[in-house]
Amino acid sequence: MTEVALETNRPVHPSERTWGPIAIYGNTASAAIAVWCFMTGGYVAAYVTAGRGSIGIVAGTMIGVFISLLAALPPATRYGLEAVRSTRPTLGVRGSWFTLALVMAILVGWNSVLTIYLGGSGAEALAALGVVGESSAGVLSVVIGLVSCVIVVVMLRNGPATLRLAGPIIAITVLVTAAIMTIFMFVKFGPSMIFSAPAVDPLPDESTNYMIVVELGIAGAVAWWPYIGGLTRNSRSTRTAVIPSVLGLGLSMGAILCVGLFAAVVVPESGGNPTLFMIESGGVALGLVALIFMALSTIGTTMVGVYACALALKQIKSVDRAISWRTATIVSTIPVAVVVAVFADPFMAHYGTFLAFAGVTLGPLCGVQVADYFLLRRQVLDVHGLYDDGARTYWYIAGFNPAGFVAIAAGVVTYLYVLDPVTFTPGTQAFSVMSATVPAFLASGLVYLVLMKALPGLLKNSMR
Repeated sequence: MTEVALETNRPVHPSERTWGPIAIYGNTASAAIAVWCFMTGGYVAAYVTAGRGSIGIVAGTMIGVFISLLAALPPATRYGLEAVRSTRPTLGVRGSWFTLALVMAILVGWNSVLTIYLGGSGAEALAALGVVGESSAGVLSVVIGLVSCVIVVVMLRNGPATLRLAGPIIAITVLVTAAIMTIFMFVKFGPSMIFSAPAVDPLPDESTNYMIVVELGIAGAVAWWPYIGGLTRNSRSTRTAVIPSVLGLGLSMGAILCVGLFAAVVVPESGGNPTLFMIESGGVALGLVALIFMALSTIGTTMVGVYACALALKQIKSVDRAISWRTATIVSTIPVAVVVAVFADPFMAHYGTFLAFAGVTLGPLCGVQVADYFLLRRQVLDVHGLYDDGARTYWYIAGFNPAGFVAIAAGVVTYLYVLDPVTFTPGTQAFSVMSATVPAFLASGLVYLVLMKALPGLLKNSMR
């Protein structure tokens, strides 16, 4: 294990990158495939039928993956950059602290969602199997969540070496169990019942219903932006990382989202989680399959999330010097444990808002990053300036690039104008043909280009 793989406060040199296509696919898939797919599938079932929902959610997911990969993967694979560090050219040396705070909030949020959902579903499943009494399910859900946090910290003690080996194993196991769950649903309910079941609670306008589903896929996939930087920087080349990332974050995730959708349309009260009715109909054997899926998918995704969170945390030079890699993983897990133990119910009550928050913030951030990297800098970055806080390459004004922040704000305003992320109420009829994240992505990129061209001093002072 190389020092850089653990401490990671400098770029990963090509000679130090050990991940091939299997490791990239395994870890992107294990990051994307998780019980949150059941929850999102439940949201999809509220608006459209299984057939339209399958097409819409997979299409949206692929669009979101394209946006996040276009922004994060090239600088990660070419220069070995972690996601937070890659925003210094657009936001400035000090401005990248904003990205750090944003990434920490999103990663802690995702890890909390997964851990809470595992705890609650696991406790309900064990109660249904007769292992524990229903009265103890509440306490048991917290215990399961906290134990999963401990397992993740223990498994990550050796950094990316664990991910490289465990990721593919977890991904394959989870996909196999998901296939068993899908076969069970098709055998029990039949394809005709699944695809003819009506939407649970649709809006009056059919095109709006469909675009909300697409937007859920886009926003969910754009949220993988910080994961992509943390994982693909270990890839041997850009070519090695692209297709495995698309298959892992896009198609594999889309398939599991459909599992949650199918469960929600035939058993609406399940909310997309097939665990309980699998136990009731299939007994202990199928119940164990469902539990294996929940446990492994949650641990796999949370491992990647904590890894990316620790990487982001150690981008602060003083923190990097003060704490070890293992301490960084513990610090990254503590907020999740607090949410699980104290704030589980209110946090999960706002899951939809949290999901939209990713599209509201990360879509514009990706737009700025793509415009800067491809159109302004022509894929050329000053690595020394990225890692030397005393360098002036990306200093701009007092360490902040005003063009980047104004452009992100423009993207956020565009998103909020097109769609209310809390109520999912469109602000304009145009939403039904263009979603909300995509115009926010385009608006932020355009504003950034205009400002950087209008203020040539900013660009000149930040070039090599």
